[in-house]
Amino acid sequence: MAYADVRVEDVMSSPPITVGEDATVYQAAVIMAENNIGSLIVVDENGSLLGIVTERDIVRKVVAKAADPRKVRVGEIMSRNPYYVTSDDSIVRAAEIMGEHGIGHLPVLDPQSLRVVGMISKRDIVSIAPDLLLTAYGKP
Repeated sequence: MAYADVRVEDVMSSPPITVGEDATVYQAAVIMAENNIGSLIVVDENGSLLGIVTERDIVRKVVAKAADPRKVRVGEIMSRNPYYVTSDDSIVRAAEIMGEHGIGHLPVLDPQSLRVVGMISKRDIVSIAPDLLLTAYGKP
């Protein structure tokens, strides 16, 4: 099977696990722990993409600064306007974006409505095409 023929929708996690920007970092961390995931998509009340918050964001922007995770809001630490793919993109495109920008998770949007429909991670791609990420990250 050619990797270019495999669509993001074939391997993404769906439905997406999301959080609002007004949620506390503590609430976000609990959701991540309960779902065994390393990031959350941040959406508005209409399900439109606002950003992404990762374990790394929590560690660097809250824990390392001794801030109170029950007082800091997700909107204060999330990465705004994150890179994303659409559900009809190929996994090759997703791997290229991840490799080029050194990121491990991409929100997946519906190509027509641009609403969040899922998440794709390096782990999802590795599960079916391990060599694809090696190429995307510039390794043999």
